[in-house]
Amino acid sequence: MLADIVEARFQTSRPHVFMVLGKGGVGKTTISILLARELSEIGETLIISFDQAKHIVKYLRLPKAMDIVKVGENLYASQLDVDELARRLTAKYVDMLRELLPSLPVLNLEDVVDVVKYSPGVEEEVFMRSLVELYGDRRFKYIVIDTPPTGVALRTLLLPRIYNVWIESLIELRERIVSLRYIIARTLGRKFKLEDPALLRLYELKDSYSKLVKLLSDPQATSYIIVANPEPLPMYEMREVISTLEGKLDVKPKLIILNKVLPEDIAAKLGVLEQQKKAIEELSQMKYKSMIAGFMDRQPSSLEDVVELRKFIRPL
Repeated sequence: MLADIVEARFQTSRPHVFMVLGKGGVGKTTISILLARELSEIGETLIISFDQAKHIVKYLRLPKAMDIVKVGENLYASQLDVDELARRLTAKYVDMLRELLPSLPVLNLEDVVDVVKYSPGVEEEVFMRSLVELYGDRRFKYIVIDTPPTGVALRTLLLPRIYNVWIESLIELRERIVSLRYIIARTLGRKFKLEDPALLRLYELKDSYSKLVKLLSDPQATSYIIVANPEPLPMYEMREVISTLEGKLDVKPKLIILNKVLPEDIAAKLGVLEQQKKAIEELSQMKYKSMIAGFMDRQPSSLEDVVELRKFIRPL
């Protein structure tokens, strides 16, 4: 049902990436697993969780993070280990600093490592670099990403654009430095090697991030699915996601799912019926494909439980 709604059969890019966005706790993981399960009936599908809560490890009984594990016919799963990837990223930055600044060993490398590791934005950069790798993975027809909570996810989506602005400025500055060195060398009658490692690396980064910017805004490469609950804060974050997608990435959500909707009699007893009706009405007024997922009588704890959620989902 979900796969048909998002027209997965007609996507042309391989892999086609589905980003499942929304506030923490709204049920992104269960919706992601269900979508991936349905997509696997069409072709090889990977579901990967960027969420530090690691619910997917429990639901799909993954032995450990980072490994890609087959969990069904044409269905594979993996959990990102953010701490491990941050450690690797830190090591790369230190190696880069050693290469570009040979005098660095006189400094305290441990301080450099700590500064990089705990700097704001490291988590988002880990996710961004993981996206670059995923878009280049031709083993899968579809990749479903269970994203971290809204703020981190949106910053990750915008990060390659921000990086490109910085990198373009750095390229301009580095080109001036290289040109000045060339002029000085010629004036002094010395040989000068035009190839500059730092400049070449900046060109590589700009190319990589520019490609990612295009992929994130290309409906043939990426679909965005928003999950919310009929409560004020999840609905607010749903609007924030829509605003960012349309205003910054120039794309529209493929599907919005209002999850954990209670039967009216139970909602009335709990005093949330009007709140729930208001959320449903808001979605019905929107121009996007929308679905309602009813509240299950138990917390999903396995792939089989998640598949059962299919019975509770209907178009709005």
